[in-house]
Amino acid sequence: MIRIDLKFGKITPDEAREMQYKLSLDLAVYRVFINGYSKNGYVIFDETELPKEKLLEMLKPFEPEVISEKELTPQELIESSLSWKNTIAV
Repeated sequence: MIRIDLKFGKITPDEAREMQYKLSLDLAVYRVFINGYSKNGYVIFDETELPKEKLLEMLKPFEPEVISEKELTPQELIESSLSWKNTIAV
């Protein structure tokens, strides 16, 4: 799994909500958060099912810039989901 942190050149809160919903329907996407106010977000996805290039192509109208990219194990993803161990969101 890959986590990419993004900064968007132009996106409105409504567009962010809509895109976040569309991405959440994709089975290759495990987590997605897009903030239309601060114009940033992240996506955790399986690159074998959804290539990074295709993901960025879907986000292209919003001028995404990849800030960071990190490989995650399923264990790290699960641990980050536990509220008392939520260190990945920081």
